[in-house]
Amino acid sequence: MKKIELVIFDMDGLILDTEKLYLEFSLEAFRDFGHNITEEAILGTVGLNDESTKAYYVEYLGKPVNIIEEVFGEVEKKLLSASINKEIEIKNGFFELADYLEKSNIKKVVATSSSREKAEYLLKNAGIFDRFDFLVCGDEVLNGKPDPEIFLKAAEKLKADVKNTMVLEDSYNGLRAAKSADMIPVMIPDLLKANEEITRIIYKETKNLEGVVKILESYEN
Repeated sequence: MKKIELVIFDMDGLILDTEKLYLEFSLEAFRDFGHNITEEAILGTVGLNDESTKAYYVEYLGKPVNIIEEVFGEVEKKLLSASINKEIEIKNGFFELADYLEKSNIKKVVATSSSREKAEYLLKNAGIFDRFDFLVCGDEVLNGKPDPEIFLKAAEKLKADVKNTMVLEDSYNGLRAAKSADMIPVMIPDLLKANEEITRIIYKETKNLEGVVKILESYEN
């Protein structure tokens, strides 16, 4: 009988309720810098690493990368301020799931498109950095999601069988990467809802992290 050896967590929009803040801050920053952009366009960056996001905006707006980096800097300042002021909530069910995984001796890793500096800062401010075995971050891989590199690196680090590795994601690109890695993709929707393609590739969908406990129990039995 197969047993889950490793659970990989995305961070933004999955552990930390940051995606709605990224959306709000990005709309404000682009507007303040005089650039017109839609909410739908910003949602197109969910799950991308910093370099891929910059490239996306350069193409979308037809602006040079240094202008996009000015906007990025403003968004980062707003996000870090929210983190310092404890305005970033931890998503529902995280503690229940973390407790279950620890009790079951299942390893847990964060694999995020964010940089290590940012990821460590946000997780430490939230008081949950030590709940994970380790992190793999967007600036530590050559290829960002939907490429599976970040997930494969996490599994290799813990010598986990990819087929016994579950990936928890809210983004299309993250779920595509999990499928490409031959892992078990589980969607916990945030700003994006499952479309036809995503419904076809995921193993299960649940409304919050606590629901993953039932998925794990039913998978193992």
